[in-house]
Amino acid sequence: MNLEHHWAYVLSVAAQRLNNNKTPRHVAKYGDELEIMGAAGELAARIFLGVSLEMGVHFDGGIDIVYGRHNVDVKATKLTPNITYRYLQWPILKPIISDIILMTVVNTGTKHATVIGYATKRDLESAVANMAREIPCVEIPFINLRAPWELVAERELGTTCSIVGKSLIRRSAGLQMQGS
Repeated sequence: MNLEHHWAYVLSVAAQRLNNNKTPRHVAKYGDELEIMGAAGELAARIFLGVSLEMGVHFDGGIDIVYGRHNVDVKATKLTPNITYRYLQWPILKPIISDIILMTVVNTGTKHATVIGYATKRDLESAVANMAREIPCVEIPFINLRAPWELVAERELGTTCSIVGKSLIRRSAGLQMQGS
């Protein structure tokens, strides 16, 4: 999605976060670019989910968005060629606070971002650890992330909705709706 009309807000949020959230690991090593990508990714997620566009500028405790019955932590990375070969990575010693980790990709040059998928807390807890990394992480390939439309479908159809392939089955009403 094109964030050009929101870019001044993205830059403002990133600057405030840089000013407010200084820790040796959080911003000292990465700086402006990481904060801009994070703010742009979170804004893309907010637009996609149809929630308030207002973003926090202080540490959020691991929850960026409350969406229906889910706490959502939004992660962002740079859009690169071969993005399908990348991973959602979570440090093994970092507690997982949110129910959903929503992955976004951002191109700061074109001011575009998109939601590419999500993992549940349970998905991360059962993911394979890569101990060879500087900071050991569990990793889920982007191609194995859950489809982001599932979150929207669950909220729209209710908590009794199950996702089966491309069909949505609403158990309480006994209805089946074919997806495209």
